[in-house]
Amino acid sequence: MATHRFSLIIKVQREREDNLQAQFIKAQQYFQQAEQKYQGLANYRTEYIQQSQRQGSQGLQSRQYSQYVNFIGKLDQALIQQARVVHQAKAAAEQRKQSWLKMQTKRKALELLVERADSAALQLLERQQQSLSDEYAGQQFYRRQLSQEQ
Repeated sequence: MATHRFSLIIKVQREREDNLQAQFIKAQQYFQQAEQKYQGLANYRTEYIQQSQRQGSQGLQSRQYSQYVNFIGKLDQALIQQARVVHQAKAAAEQRKQSWLKMQTKRKALELLVERADSAALQLLERQQQSLSDEYAGQQFYRRQLSQEQ
């Protein structure tokens, strides 16, 4: 019935939905990787500071201290940059999730529309069949009445 008319549209909607879901999954994985990288950098920075403090308790030369401060500064810059990447990746994943959910809602609405159209068409067909059946039964009754009168 109506399903046949809309099956191609629903198929295309499902393909788009699957594509958007795959994009969301990739974006989510990228976000998780970026977050892990950020955590790795933060952990490395903490470990480096702790190690340097242990060495510093034994005494540092000014050159070593300068290198230590410069390297900590570079780690801080890397953390700031990676935090931006994490933020952007999270926003991209959320945007892709919303696109996927929106497409899913559209597909479900289309399927519901088709289901309702099919149901209405089936009810119409059943009413037509009932009408024909009633008409046939009425004709049979009328013929029996005529044959009994004769």
